[in-house]
Amino acid sequence: MDLKSVMNSPGMWVASSIMVIVVLVQSALFLREGFKAADKLGMPRSTSVKGMRAAMITAIGPSLGPVVILLALLAVLGGPTTWMRMNDIGAARTELAMSALATKVVGVDMRSAAFDLKAFSYALWGMALNNAGWMLVALLFVKRMNSAISKMNQKYDPAWVKLIMTGAAIGLFASLWSPALIKGGGQFFAGIVAFVSMFLIGKYAGNYPRLQEPALGISMLIGMFAAAYFF
Repeated sequence: MDLKSVMNSPGMWVASSIMVIVVLVQSALFLREGFKAADKLGMPRSTSVKGMRAAMITAIGPSLGPVVILLALLAVLGGPTTWMRMNDIGAARTELAMSALATKVVGVDMRSAAFDLKAFSYALWGMALNNAGWMLVALLFVKRMNSAISKMNQKYDPAWVKLIMTGAAIGLFASLWSPALIKGGGQFFAGIVAFVSMFLIGKYAGNYPRLQEPALGISMLIGMFAAAYFF
């Protein structure tokens, strides 16, 4: 059986669309619950829409990065699988890495002529099992984490708890950027330019809320395009 015809067959499109539909339904449910929670907190709908608009613009920058790897996934896994994986998880590098690891179990390189239907099935199972762990952790422990934070706020000063959470977020992003900081080059330059852009927007655009909302996304895009131009 021809592998390419299976990868891009109507059956694969139908099977892949199931997960995409689930993601769309989840998004609609989360949006509805978010608006309900905002109403309970007395938050105006206009404020919620502003926050959502800012988040959407901010998401543009991170979404551009996986495009190159997405093309690689298209070449080796076909359109339906790539469409499903990018909508389900969105971590293109992780999906490509897990596919390569899974196919090596049968001694096949993804880009070699030996990549057949069996190796393709291994790639699908590798990606699915890898992502299942993250989903199970979120399903089982998110509610417990919320309870843990509530207990911490009762036992300790909420201001300090908030500072610790903020520090954890800063530490996370710092660890992600640290390899670029050590190596230098384009990624380091992009980070510096984005930081300076964010600082300048925050300092001089205080009277323009419409510019403040997408400040993070704009800064990321400026950093990315500047690095692409110079490097």
